[in-house]
Amino acid sequence: IILIFLLISMLIMSGLIQPNSNLQKAVQPFSAVKTLTLPDSLEYNLADVTAPFGEADDVRGGEREVGRKNTPLYWHIPKAGGTSLRDFYRDEECYGFVWAASCPQGAQCLGMTKLKLDSNIPLVDTDSIEGLKHSKSLELVQSGFADIISATRAYDATDILFDPIHQGRMFAIFRHPVERAVSMFYYLQQATWESTYNPMYKDITIHDYARSSVTDDNWMVRSLVGKADNTGTPLTRQDLDVAIEIIRRKCVVGLMDDMEETIHRFNSYFSFRESGEQKNDKTKSPKCKEYITSGSNTNSHPPLEEGSETWKLLEQKNAADVILYREAEQIFKEQNSLIPH
Repeated sequence: IILIFLLISMLIMSGLIQPNSNLQKAVQPFSAVKTLTLPDSLEYNLADVTAPFGEADDVRGGEREVGRKNTPLYWHIPKAGGTSLRDFYRDEECYGFVWAASCPQGAQCLGMTKLKLDSNIPLVDTDSIEGLKHSKSLELVQSGFADIISATRAYDATDILFDPIHQGRMFAIFRHPVERAVSMFYYLQQATWESTYNPMYKDITIHDYARSSVTDDNWMVRSLVGKADNTGTPLTRQDLDVAIEIIRRKCVVGLMDDMEETIHRFNSYFSFRESGEQKNDKTKSPKCKEYITSGSNTNSHPPLEEGSETWKLLEQKNAADVILYREAEQIFKEQNSLIPH
């Protein structure tokens, strides 16, 4: 037996016999090895998910650390649980975080000459190019003013707000692009308060919407690679590869289909601390749990049958986003080994 073992070992070392690579791959922990170089602002302004945190990087409700080098950057994908997440972390009864996002007072925020709070809400706008530039002039990131910064324009927020010394740590909740498009359609039928509201939505069907030019066109990939305003312009394979590399190496992935596990991972990864008594599990508070189970800014609507003609139309228009979403699902599984349980 010993002779056989030695013989097999010699053959493996000589390369004539290969060990079971599939088995080795199955037991590998999550790895964020660089497979391609990203644009400079993404490569250097966003921390890798496996990079160590600094001593001042913990986020605790009501206690902002001036010395923080990494700021959580929530990439807000519309109709994917982002409003619920914001309310969950911002609510004083839950975490009480200072969460910067779109301006609660509209264009008035652009006239601010210093950082200011209104009921724990920063008077800045991190969803528009103009707002991002204004927030940069106020040193929103460098001051450590906000516990969490939310932005829909992932590339632009990274490029404008952050720098190699004050990096962002991206996290996001993903939802299937077709389901997201369907939810967006029914939401826009009644969301008169939204800038994107159009009364025409009330007079068309979901199939009409899917056939029209106003549906999403790979919104996620475009946001990640800086082509959010270039809808209609074909994406390249390089665009998709860059988008996949960003979420694999630079993003803590959550899934709307598994919100409880998603919240747990965000809390564990960022060492988020509740306001008040830290031993209380805020996810078990009835009010706080409702944000996770029932959500905010939700709207009921008829489901769209998967595989139907309308589903296929939306899927074709968002082919790159569908691929990205499938990658996100796989990364979510792999990152289980990255997050303490």
